[in-house]
Amino acid sequence: LMPVMEFEGNDSWGYNGVFMMAPDKYYGPKNELKRLVDSCHAHGIAVILDIALNHQFGQSPMVRMYFDASLGQWGQPTAQSPWFNQVAKHDFNVGYDFNHESLATKYFTKKIIGHWLTEYKIDGYRFDLSKGFTQKNTLGNTAAWGQYDQTRINIWLDYTSHMWSIDSTAYVILEHFAENSEETVLSNNKMMLWGNMNYA
Repeated sequence: LMPVMEFEGNDSWGYNGVFMMAPDKYYGPKNELKRLVDSCHAHGIAVILDIALNHQFGQSPMVRMYFDASLGQWGQPTAQSPWFNQVAKHDFNVGYDFNHESLATKYFTKKIIGHWLTEYKIDGYRFDLSKGFTQKNTLGNTAAWGQYDQTRINIWLDYTSHMWSIDSTAYVILEHFAENSEETVLSNNKMMLWGNMNYA
């Protein structure tokens, strides 16, 4: 499933999330989503949930609590935000960039991961823009963003360890597109990665 979490506006693919533990009003009541998952399972179909945890959008209460609106229409998070970088660390960010080295962000992310596994019984995740889970500043240098990053690997090892402590069979699919040496480490730790074959 594409991201079903509450997003900004009434019609979206779901990558502009704001309330990460609630299904969006567009999809109907939460019990209907649970019924869909149960029905899939009854027919031998696993349910993989696409999830965007690289960023949040402006209607998120977490963004608004620590926000400097004096900087014009879009503004930015303040330096006091326990969750967000003031400025994104890479060129592909949209919305407001999570700091995945922050203890507050780690706590929040793990709560979300556990919530959908237990409350909705999904079978795993396809993590959108997983290469963005880094604090290395590569703005203006996309090639540097894709280079081997041990801190990013450590973040993913931490998140997947938590996830598999809840459900040892859960699927992890990363939209990563980093240097092969980094992807090899992740795949050796049971994470699946997209082989970027769209052009081929």
